[in-house]
Amino acid sequence: MKLNKYTNYITLSLFFVLAFLLQGCSVGGKFLTEVSSFSAVKNDEVVIVGTIELKPKLDKDEQELDPKGVWDVMGYGAKNKNRGMITFNSKPESSGYKYVINPELGKVFFFKVPRDLNYIVDGEILTVFSRFGSEKILLPTGFKINIKTSDKAVYIGKITYIRDDFNSVTRVEFKDDYNKALKEFRKKFGEKYKLRKSLVKAIK
Repeated sequence: MKLNKYTNYITLSLFFVLAFLLQGCSVGGKFLTEVSSFSAVKNDEVVIVGTIELKPKLDKDEQELDPKGVWDVMGYGAKNKNRGMITFNSKPESSGYKYVINPELGKVFFFKVPRDLNYIVDGEILTVFSRFGSEKILLPTGFKINIKTSDKAVYIGKITYIRDDFNSVTRVEFKDDYNKALKEFRKKFGEKYKLRKSLVKAIK
């Protein structure tokens, strides 16, 4: 009888994990990787550079991403610690198979993205990940990036999401912080490659 209870507990925990992973995949299909060298970037990829910021910032106790009773085999909780999930697509809609970056909030990021993914169609910050449910801060998106065939890297700007006491985003601000991003870009990749400014624009 004890064995059955233990087995049922494992089965239930696994069910919740799979449910959350599938839920994460509904936001996008695949997590893309941040890069520190252009040797990892293929010809059909481009390095997207920018910053995602949340105001007020997350407090250290605001995220519950490592709960007991959840077997997080894919490291989903760790992927979201002080990070956002930003979904790219090849069309201006969130349907179909998509790709996700998970930049650290407030930091300049460098993610390699397939060149044809020039739309940002979804965004969220996971605050709770447990066997009982999940909670998120939804980030308004609907942006387009102008990516040229000759681009190796593009700077899309700094996007700041201002939230209220109920974790609803009330305002979105855009800032051209190119000089700071360029400095960090050159520190990471050297001066061989060009970082072209291509600030995001709202999808019309």
